[in-house]
Amino acid sequence: MHIVTSIQARLGSTRLPGKVLLHLGDHRILHWVYKRTESATHVDQTIASIGDQPENEAIIEYCERENISTVVGPEDNLLTRHIIAVEKSDCDLLVRITGDCPFVPPDEIDRVVSEHMSNNARYTTNHTDRMPVGTAVDAIDPDLLSDLESRGETHPVKLARENPSEWGTNQTDNESWYPVSDAHIAVDTPDDYWTLSDAINAVGSDPMSVSKWVSE
Repeated sequence: MHIVTSIQARLGSTRLPGKVLLHLGDHRILHWVYKRTESATHVDQTIASIGDQPENEAIIEYCERENISTVVGPEDNLLTRHIIAVEKSDCDLLVRITGDCPFVPPDEIDRVVSEHMSNNARYTTNHTDRMPVGTAVDAIDPDLLSDLESRGETHPVKLARENPSEWGTNQTDNESWYPVSDAHIAVDTPDDYWTLSDAINAVGSDPMSVSKWVSE
């Protein structure tokens, strides 16, 4: 089975423009996300799925320098971007990660993928209120993406999350993260950025250590 991670990336965030190329500690945020996904043992390839606005050319140039594979698709249609990633990679399973999650745990990626394969699900996610914000992993069968596209959807997982029985959704979480479920380790706002910058300087880049530091 060929498993590919697709990282959503754009510069046009309304709350924190340009965030995926901001430095967090010693590396850019997109670098952190890429390295986490590449460290997952079940992932064969990682692709940055980039919006097609001119401002995102900076992301493409960065990925070229770092030898990160890319696809470019509609800024406002995430689903199409991920479908393009499927077509480019000819993958059997797509793992969706957002580009503002520098502390997504590689072992959590592996756990979600393993659960997906063992449960014969079409879509498996750990996006629950018992997991910290910034640890979300979505494992998606390519045919589900095609079915969502035929419904006129533009988001790759929203409908499947809202209607789990219809779409064969498997929701899972990891009890080892319950004590820090209130942690916010995604970079959504300037406050998140400065908090996580302080965290990485204080305790390093381990996702659990950062989550504990943020929760204190």
